[in-house]
Amino acid sequence: MVSDRPPVALVTGGSAGLGFVIARKFLGAGYSVVIVGRDSGRLDDARGRLDPERCLSRTDGTGQRLICSSCDLTDAEAVEQLLTHTLESLDRLDVLVNCVGASDRGLIEKLEADRAEVLFRQNVITALLCSQKALDALEKTGGVIVNIGSLASKVGARYIGAYAIAKHALAGMTQQLRLELKPRGIHVCLVSPGPIRREDAGQRYHESIDGLPAQAARPGGGTRVKGLPPERVADAVLSAIQHRKPDVVLPGYLRLLIMLGHASPRLGDWLLLKFTSPNENSTA
Repeated sequence: MVSDRPPVALVTGGSAGLGFVIARKFLGAGYSVVIVGRDSGRLDDARGRLDPERCLSRTDGTGQRLICSSCDLTDAEAVEQLLTHTLESLDRLDVLVNCVGASDRGLIEKLEADRAEVLFRQNVITALLCSQKALDALEKTGGVIVNIGSLASKVGARYIGAYAIAKHALAGMTQQLRLELKPRGIHVCLVSPGPIRREDAGQRYHESIDGLPAQAARPGGGTRVKGLPPERVADAVLSAIQHRKPDVVLPGYLRLLIMLGHASPRLGDWLLLKFTSPNENSTA
């Protein structure tokens, strides 16, 4: 039997970036929130920025709580302990947002297997383990799993190393899970945003683009798509949960282009080349 406490959302990668904004959105919507990260310093900072009055054992008048947990999400035992602690503390789980991930830069012809394995563990295995361990709790609430993908979940653009490999795997896992879990009343959604605005956009990959065009260091490997405000993506996540949407692409107009590319691979390749050609005026 589900308790009458506020709904609970667990957000991995919630200590910074998009995950932090999603966690903040859930708090504003009345959820108790568990944010998960590996860096205790970032977690402490996030706890203070989100709402000190809801941290740890403190509650407000609605019973909302904010819990910050450090966890290695590639470790199955650690993930199981995380879920056990969440249920002991909050008595329920309604939403799991798998927001942990890492991007990449490079050519497939030079991609080392070890690097591909790292990207796969960060983008896919973390979501797999968290989803598996959360199923029993989510079944009790008719809950939702949201996997944060990328446009790289839909297309394989140039210069992004193992990223498209990992994100395509995440997309396949999401659809398979959605079909398998439907009889249990659990909904599974993939949210695939384009490049997201951040302060260090275009500055993170300069050391890893040796031999690549300068544009490869830019968000999306130089994709000519305007950067999305993280708040817009967080709104889309909440809407996907409320309306149990199976698949969300941001910005929305790209869904048609993706569909055209899948219907005609030749056209799809042309569109990808067009959208990843150099554009010095791009600020995304």
